[in-house]
Amino acid sequence: MAKSIEKSVIIIAKATDTEVYQLLKKWQIPYERVEHQAVFTVAEIDFSIEGSEVKNLLLKGKRSKNYYLVICSGNKRLDIKALAKMLAERHLSFASETELFDSLGLEKGSVTPLALSHDTLHQINLIIDQTIDQTQKIGFHPNINTTTLVITFSDFKRFLANLSIEPKYLTIPSKPLDTH
Repeated sequence: MAKSIEKSVIIIAKATDTEVYQLLKKWQIPYERVEHQAVFTVAEIDFSIEGSEVKNLLLKGKRSKNYYLVICSGNKRLDIKALAKMLAERHLSFASETELFDSLGLEKGSVTPLALSHDTLHQINLIIDQTIDQTQKIGFHPNINTTTLVITFSDFKRFLANLSIEPKYLTIPSKPLDTH
């Protein structure tokens, strides 16, 4: 007699800015809103914010299939091999566009920890560069790359706590800047 195997399929909805604003309101987290042209990389930023400029990267372990949302200084050239070693991963690579959508409901260029509410199974490890000044404000996309929300770092930590997310603080390794 054949057994039927049920597959559980989780449908991830597209992450929206509306849901970020709703969470910030619910948790009484104040923010400053900066509208701008679509930004896909830190190099494309043509505006400044009051606070730390960061980049957010979704990486995954090749064999382990672990996901890591890495927040580091915007001007840091991430040494991905050294980071893999620190995380006891054999190899790290950037998550594909499909994986980005399937895990956080995000599209390319919109990677943000403000979408972690979509990670209901807590499959993504949040790694924050401990060299980021936690006394400064910090800016993140609200799930779209045409707006940046600036909040205090302590309010960002409160946002994470409300999602039951415990970040890991590491000194993210960087490659030396090319001098030629």
